[in-house]
Amino acid sequence: MSGRNTLIALGLVVVAAVLQSTILADSRLQAFGSAPSLVVLVVIASVRYMEPEPAVLLGFTGGLLMDLLGGQPIGMWALVLTVVAYITLRLRDAADDGPIVIAAGVLGITLLAGALWVVLGTILGLKPLADPSAIRRIILPAMYNVVVAAAVLPGVTWLMRPRSPIRRGWAT
Repeated sequence: MSGRNTLIALGLVVVAAVLQSTILADSRLQAFGSAPSLVVLVVIASVRYMEPEPAVLLGFTGGLLMDLLGGQPIGMWALVLTVVAYITLRLRDAADDGPIVIAAGVLGITLLAGALWVVLGTILGLKPLADPSAIRRIILPAMYNVVVAAAVLPGVTWLMRPRSPIRRGWAT
């Protein structure tokens, strides 16, 4: 079952990275100058149904893909999404507490991802805080992710949850 979920999650991350770097990229389809962090959201949604090692590797792979498609220094998104996968692994049991807790978790983890990206950008000399819209580019994607999570999380759950075996014959 783990291999199946890993392949599904990898496919979802690739689709999310392509959508985020093309349709949701700068000056294409954004509301108030920001777009949802779709790859962060897909990593959060997928990690709940994965074993720890493939889950962290999924975060790293998704981040590396974002680095390659986004034009930032290689490794920034890879580190951020690896941390996102790790934190989601640590908090995934809280998802059973209901939709409010899930929404708060998505908001908090996405805010943490944005803040970590800013810190790494500052360390690498990109000066992300020099941009006057830096705070907006951290807060708005987190808020958008909470809204988009209403569609993404049930879809990922449907794809990745364990299936009951099909019973054939007269025995029930």
